[in-house]
Amino acid sequence: MGIKIEDLPPRLQAQARAQIERDKRPESRSQYPEVRMLESGEDRRTECASHIEHLSREDRRTECRSHIARGQRRVPNKTEADYQRYHLRGMDARFEAVTFRMANGHRYTPDWVVFADGRPVACHECKGGYALHSQQRARLAFDQVRVEYPGLVWVWAVKTPAGWQVTTL
Repeated sequence: MGIKIEDLPPRLQAQARAQIERDKRPESRSQYPEVRMLESGEDRRTECASHIEHLSREDRRTECRSHIARGQRRVPNKTEADYQRYHLRGMDARFEAVTFRMANGHRYTPDWVVFADGRPVACHECKGGYALHSQQRARLAFDQVRVEYPGLVWVWAVKTPAGWQVTTL
């Protein structure tokens, strides 16, 4: 029992065909199938225009807005940029380049991913010294993904007044 692409709605057909094309490229393959590496030229805004033609005007406005919001690239904040400047200099470190899908259905995106030979080898999570409640949730997700993906080096870093407290796990 299988589903044919032609049986899907037009928007999902476009997504499936795009994913199939991305999977054919060798640089998009990963040792972990759940890991999705962002490509340097990828821009979700161009996809938005192509998949909304069949929607009503109101649905088009809502769908396009949410689609663009999900696809926008983030830039490092001051703490993340500072960590990259002092600890990842000279390495092929990319900001939020990989998203891990965990067994519990949640996703985790580390702040920095270090690549060697085009493959992720280390994931770095950096936090400011002021501990918010979100830091506990981030640490739980970090520990969970560390257990599920043991083949990578995992680094937890906290910026303190005395400097960076870096823990390699």
